[in-house]
Amino acid sequence: MAGRLIYLFMWGYQVSYRISIQCLARDVLKKLGAEAEAEALLVGVRSPDSQNRNQVCVEPEDGKWPLSLFDGLLAAVESTFQSHHLQDIFFGDEPSMRDKPEWMRRDSVRTSVAKALETFDLAHDVISFCGEPRRIGDYYVAPVIQIPKATFIQFPALPPKSIEEGRRGYGFRSLIHAAMYAVLHEATEELHNPDPGRFTHHSMRGAEEIIRIAAKDFLHTPGLSIEKRYIHTNLFEALNFVSSLMYEGAKGIGHIILVDPENEAVEFLAKFVEPVPFREPRWVRKILQMATTGVGIIANSQYIYGLGQLKASHNPSAQDAFTVAFVDHYHWELRCGSQVLFRSHYAEPKLPQEPFEKPAFLANYTRLFPLSSQEDGLHLWNLLLAQIRQEHGSMIVVAEDAASEAQRLSKQATNILPTRLSEELLRSVSSIDGTILLDPCGHCHAFGVILDGEANDKCTPSRGSRYNSGVRYVQEKKHRRLAIVVSDDRTVDIIPPLRRLVSRRLIERHVAAFEVANLDNYHDSRNWLDKHRFYINAEQCERINMAIARLDELPKEVGLIYFGTEKFDAHPEMEESYYSD
Repeated sequence: MAGRLIYLFMWGYQVSYRISIQCLARDVLKKLGAEAEAEALLVGVRSPDSQNRNQVCVEPEDGKWPLSLFDGLLAAVESTFQSHHLQDIFFGDEPSMRDKPEWMRRDSVRTSVAKALETFDLAHDVISFCGEPRRIGDYYVAPVIQIPKATFIQFPALPPKSIEEGRRGYGFRSLIHAAMYAVLHEATEELHNPDPGRFTHHSMRGAEEIIRIAAKDFLHTPGLSIEKRYIHTNLFEALNFVSSLMYEGAKGIGHIILVDPENEAVEFLAKFVEPVPFREPRWVRKILQMATTGVGIIANSQYIYGLGQLKASHNPSAQDAFTVAFVDHYHWELRCGSQVLFRSHYAEPKLPQEPFEKPAFLANYTRLFPLSSQEDGLHLWNLLLAQIRQEHGSMIVVAEDAASEAQRLSKQATNILPTRLSEELLRSVSSIDGTILLDPCGHCHAFGVILDGEANDKCTPSRGSRYNSGVRYVQEKKHRRLAIVVSDDRTVDIIPPLRRLVSRRLIERHVAAFEVANLDNYHDSRNWLDKHRFYINAEQCERINMAIARLDELPKEVGLIYFGTEKFDAHPEMEESYYSD
């Protein structure tokens, strides 16, 4: 089998190296709970002592990142190198002085590549993360990861903060930032190995380990933000240990306020004579037991100073105070003001998100119950969140025929005069067995309802009776119904399942990419479109099918693995309301 010819050649394994970075970044994002739409590219900048005809190389060289993006890159690197802040720094040891030019060269390449990608980022609504370059042959190779800007709409980062004099920075702006740079660190380390990319299996850390490293790194952000002389601590492990401990059989519920104890926004209720160090987790857990409603633990990244709270006048946008909220056994989250930055459950870091996307829930609710108002949908969304927060299982059924169903099932339910279900009433009526029956406007007609219905192919023996009774009842086709099922194991299901909203522009971007794809690069766009068949309209289906026919007819080299694609057809249930833009 003939190998693929690489015109922008840096080294023999550059393709497999790039793909391994991309796969790792996608796996990390997926395990964090974000859309795994990351893409990786490599930018190689010719070394000053090389005469290679290619000044800049890009992998992949299929034109998605055209060479024209990097016009003048060599000159930009030299300019940055000449004005680098290390030029006037003299180290006291000979090895550091020897290595200084290489440090400056690498940093100049990274800075210049990141600057060159800004135009592409703006035009394509992505954010580029540029890793540390290393020299491979004739080139300084910089690994780059790009993720959609929309990721930070769903998971907002901390706003940028101007750096005060005497500080080096305030840490990562989000767990995603920390995770992407942890991936890039692995990528840079791989460049130190002989023939990077040759052995891709286990050559870099796995996604789970990367995420834990990212969480540890991100937990430096509070310390860097609140302390002028921050000493690195492993706050992530300390908080996990504290959250895992019981105190006389009780789980820890309360919060720690990470803040400079001298901050004027702090109100102490009790100040300790001697601070308690975080390295004494059982002592910390004992203090947590005293953190009742409205009272928190005042601490910085190393010590606990007492009990207290922040003044109502405190402005969270200053990013000078963070809160660690212990919400359950071995379950805590980091917040800045009301913004949840990430959650840790049994030492597994996750991005903060509800079990379902709010826009998708509201769009699906309006589609299912067209006579309901937007306010009705919001009311049901808030009831869903309240239902999830309870410590026991429950089920809410919304039915357009709720009034007549309450009458029909009255012998196996407690009927009431139609009453708009509040969160307080929800807590009361969900404390007994049975279903809460609502109409689409959120009025409760009955509770403790024993549902009926025939078994169907959506039922499963792997789930409990509450889930299966919801499936049986909702699948009855005569009337529109929706069930929200919270099982005792905290699993949350909505029946029928919600479909996520998808960006119209993102669909079109993948369709356009597939139309011009070749046998080397069709996989990403093809796989994405195959996964999102439901959302593709008739005109796009026709274009995709033409591209499939073209790829099928292309001559294939002997030994080439080519995946055929099933013809696309517009889904009859697809409509405009499934688009997010």
